[in-house]
Amino acid sequence: MKVSEEPDLCPIARALACVGDSWTLLILRDAFQGATRFDQFQRGLGIASNMLTRRLERMVDNGLLEKHRYQSRPPRFEYRLTDKGRGLAPVLLTLYAWGEHHLPIAARGVELVHRDSGEPIVPVIYDHHQGIPLVPRDVMMVAGPDATPAMRQRAERARAQGEALFSSAMQDTATVDTAAATDPCTEAAVTPSAEITGQRPQ
Repeated sequence: MKVSEEPDLCPIARALACVGDSWTLLILRDAFQGATRFDQFQRGLGIASNMLTRRLERMVDNGLLEKHRYQSRPPRFEYRLTDKGRGLAPVLLTLYAWGEHHLPIAARGVELVHRDSGEPIVPVIYDHHQGIPLVPRDVMMVAGPDATPAMRQRAERARAQGEALFSSAMQDTATVDTAAATDPCTEAAVTPSAEITGQRPQ
């Protein structure tokens, strides 16, 4: 799937080319929850065998999973997360938070808690260098030295829009600013220097 005119230059386009499929993300979800074998993924997802085979092979080719033989006759394999695959944990945590906030339901099928304390946590995206939560008004993509004309046009549009949003934000009340800054779902943003951390609800 061609996701952009400059797929090699845009990190988002490169990431989507690798994991831009709902089944891939669900396989990763189950892998993070301990699934390693074909039958475990199939039972958990209800996916057809041929579809699961293709996606597992693609994930191995893309370096998200490693294939390990655990039985010789007949040959059977486990699929284990690589460092590259584990690096997608922040993506899944952010999707969890977004789904909880924007697509809520009454039933509680799964909850995100701290492994040691068992207390609920809320994923928040932080800037690694400054150690502060990120919100959209703090983040801007700028054109790199190898950007195409289309990329430079998008960056300039983003810069102009950011200035307009900043001017509008200056007119907001302190109460509105405080509420927005503490909402990780409505104000979540991603940059190359961001990381996910768990923050307990107050």
